[in-house]
Amino acid sequence: MLATAGVAATLMLATGAYAYYNIKVLNRYETSDQAEKFSAEYERKYLKFEKLPQPAVTKVALNVQLYPRQRMLVTDGSYALVNNGNAPIDEVHVRKGDRDVEWLKLDIAGAHLASDDEKFGYRIYRFDRPLAPGASANLTFKSRIWRRGFRASRPATDVIENGTFVNNYDFAPVIGMDRNGLLSDRTQRRRQGLPSELRPPRLEDMGATLHNYIHADWVMSDITLTTDAGQTPIAPGNQVSDVSANGRRTARFVSPAPILNFFSIQSARYKVASEDRNGLKLSVYYHPGHDWNVAKMLKAMGTALDYYRAHFGPYQFNYARIIEFPGYSSFAQAFAGTMPYSETIGFNANTDDPEKIDFTTYVVAHEMAHQYWAHQVVGADMQGGTSMSETLAQYSALMVMKHLYGPDKIRRFLKYELDNYLRSRAGEAVEEVPLERVENQGYIHYRKGAVAMYLLQERLGEDAVNRALSRFLDKWRFKGPPYPRSLDLIAEYRKEAKTPEQQQLITDLFEKITLYDLKLADAKTRRDGNGWTTTLTIKADKFYANGKGVETKAELAEPIEIGLFAARPGLGAFSAKDVIVMERRPIASGTQRIVIHSAKKPAFAGVDPYNFYIDRNSDDNVKEVTAS
Repeated sequence: MLATAGVAATLMLATGAYAYYNIKVLNRYETSDQAEKFSAEYERKYLKFEKLPQPAVTKVALNVQLYPRQRMLVTDGSYALVNNGNAPIDEVHVRKGDRDVEWLKLDIAGAHLASDDEKFGYRIYRFDRPLAPGASANLTFKSRIWRRGFRASRPATDVIENGTFVNNYDFAPVIGMDRNGLLSDRTQRRRQGLPSELRPPRLEDMGATLHNYIHADWVMSDITLTTDAGQTPIAPGNQVSDVSANGRRTARFVSPAPILNFFSIQSARYKVASEDRNGLKLSVYYHPGHDWNVAKMLKAMGTALDYYRAHFGPYQFNYARIIEFPGYSSFAQAFAGTMPYSETIGFNANTDDPEKIDFTTYVVAHEMAHQYWAHQVVGADMQGGTSMSETLAQYSALMVMKHLYGPDKIRRFLKYELDNYLRSRAGEAVEEVPLERVENQGYIHYRKGAVAMYLLQERLGEDAVNRALSRFLDKWRFKGPPYPRSLDLIAEYRKEAKTPEQQQLITDLFEKITLYDLKLADAKTRRDGNGWTTTLTIKADKFYANGKGVETKAELAEPIEIGLFAARPGLGAFSAKDVIVMERRPIASGTQRIVIHSAKKPAFAGVDPYNFYIDRNSDDNVKEVTAS
């Protein structure tokens, strides 16, 4: 009995020692309260430097050694730093994007280490002679990420045995201070004695145009990635070499065009499906057996790029890659020419049901659009910044879906976006702002943005909106500071608006929070000679809301779609064959009756039946038609 107890005690001690070693020696142990306090202290100490002029990174060269089985990543790299400003720069602030990265070496030519804050991973280098405008300096570094043992919290899933997906913010130096990673929760901020909100600069703050909202410079890149021989190394750029030797595989990637200094590298035991499409090599890298939607992804990539090249401008690469990553997270993300895509939202899903949204194609089209909207032109770090990337990617994807499936099937996409916007705005904790002032609020730049842009192209014309976007892209393509504001984009829309009504629509969509209340109260039809006469009773109102949701009634006098249908729009296999009548009629505030003549008997009728408008309750737009 005593022997058994002794063995048990020994096992408990050994287990405790093993856990302690993994949790507190090999890894950093930190409670949520400690992490919150750390972030607050970091902000108080270093946020004051966010506007300090820093040199821009213009070239990146990396030699990355990945050891998947050891879960270790070792990087030798260099940056070309250039003073693009008008005044000399005295010091460079260099920080860690990942607290766990180790600097094995970090030097800046012509500068010395003036401050090394190991707690926060923040260094300040001071030039021996200030870096003059136009002058350059070289930063060299060696870093290591080593994911050892296990944690007492969520495990690190970036550097793993099969399916490494890590971005350069994690393993390479970050130049200058910004707000990434700071506390955003209002309760946490108040608890730590910080201002309740950390909001972006206002649209009128021209000083904020010196940085883009991603806080990454345009660079030319040269990346060599070595991994185990059984895996495929992937990085942005043209693959110029691929050699296997001594159980290791090394590939070199050189970018032919500027990319943002924010990119990923990946490695796994991939299968590859490729297709040549109008001079471009399209590829999907996927886990063996996860091939359900690969052909669909290739088709979506090609269809999207065909549309974008024809209507927006040149694509900057001769390749495009989708790369599967494990389902530890569920998202897709666009980097330059490469799009990591979680297995959980596209590779292991059946999206062939004709009665449901084909979200695989939609997401691919959205991420491909980011090769233009973010990876050719990127908005300033201020209100409205994400309207020039996320909103335009939503619009671009909708145009692809419209051309693939037809405009009569687009209602299910628009209603999905509309309903999400309406639900989310009800939970806004700070302030809802107009689209031109969006503050990285997903429900605005994604959801509202999709509906707003679709209505814009319905009223101005798809070609007109695309002309505006093409001009905007041509003007700002790969441009550094000052970066564009949402006002620059809206100005291009206004050049295409030919009537006062179209100009007012742009105001309503982008500069105001505009809501409609469109309701089909009744729909009755009767036989009339060789056809049918249907009378619609429509109730309509228009409102402007402020940031707290308080609404003021506005005068409605706009042409709005009304329709008669053989089946309910947006459901099942509804398509153009089910449209009996679809036309615009003047709609005013209040109750009105509209009479429509048709050759066929309608089963359903609707006002704004395809959900082009931000309607407070779109469920009452369509109604069954009854006999009068």
